Amino acid sequence: MSTEPDTLLTPEELTRFKRDGVIGPFKLYEPEVAREMLHTIRMRNADRTNMLHKNDVNYDRHFDIPELSQHIGHPGIVRRVRGILGMNLLGWRTEFFPKFPGAAGTEWHQVANYRYATGVPMLERLEGRADDHLDITVWTVFTEATRENGCMKFLPGSHNKVYYDESKAVTQGRADAYRSIEAKSDFFGYDFQEFKVDPKWMPDESQALAMEMQAGECVIFTARCVHASYPNSTQRKTRFAITSRYTSTDVRVYPYERKFRAHGGDFDLDAANYGCVLVSGEDRYGHNRIRRENNLGQAFPHMA
Repeated sequence: MSTEPDTLLTPEELTRFKRDGVIGPFKLYEPEVAREMLHTIRMRNADRTNMLHKNDVNYDRHFDIPELSQHIGHPGIVRRVRGILGMNLLGWRTEFFPKFPGAAGTEWHQVANYRYATGVPMLERLEGRADDHLDITVWTVFTEATRENGCMKFLPGSHNKVYYDESKAVTQGRADAYRSIEAKSDFFGYDFQEFKVDPKWMPDESQALAMEMQAGECVIFTARCVHASYPNSTQRKTRFAITSRYTSTDVRVYPYERKFRAHGGDFDLDAANYGCVLVSGEDRYGHNRIRRENNLGQAFPHMA
């Protein structure tokens, strides 16, 4: 019988998360280990032989980069996310978030079911727990993250109100309306100003929580908490982070589309053999295809 705790979040930390929608930073790796991992990840990133999605978006590289295959099941992540979402957890997406010297800040945005990308929800709960979090994002930085090189910032407590409506019809980002990151939008080809419920509303920058972090640390948040990042005003310091996203097993992932276009990339989930990764507990629902191994035949970590 395991003597490890079910969750690493203290009651005080969980109360703070419920209040703010964001908590951290938490240390996952020693800084030198994180930097070594990043070097390896960048080297492996150049090899596209076994990547799941044949596009440049770099979603889901945990399927072909062994270090990321293990990272998504890191006990420091899983045990904390279990405190929020429960014991039965799926990892459903990973993404790269580099911010190079001179890059603009990412604009304020708020996400619930990721409908903004295509107009169709990417997550849907069938059990009627509408007030629960659909998913949790864990943003791990493998370099230092400061205000100067583009760390994240949050509006604590903003997850309790809808400021951006992803169901709105928009002119930029979706399908053929996608424009590259060089366009006016600073949200990877989408303009979140179009999703505002109140077009006149402006986030109060004086209330922003700047999440400065050391290499190897992570921040945990619900994407419903309004968030953004500072510009990288440095000349030589790249900020590099990787997100891993988690949901509970009662949630359907990509419930309506097996093919879609998002952030300028085409995704065929069936052809790619996409599946969620069961990182904790058990799946009693069977809503989603589950992948037990990455594309190299290596088992994903699983916590009972």
